[in-house]
Amino acid sequence: MRTRPGGQQLLSMLIDVRNEDLVAMTKLVEAGAVRPVIDRTYRLAEVPDAIRYLETMRARGKVVVTI
Repeated sequence: MRTRPGGQQLLSMLIDVRNEDLVAMTKLVEAGAVRPVIDRTYRLAEVPDAIRYLETMRARGKVVVTI
């Protein structure tokens, strides 16, 4: 476990992905039962801004970079 500035701790995990799990997740997404939460979207030229935003630890969902 590592500690980030501000005392927030990060935990890394390794998982074993099974084909059956991916098939089940695909079915849930296709049925609309699982939807990603997108906090903000940035253009490719704005990647430095996106990284700065992520470093604030305030993102409440995914931060997406569009190409």
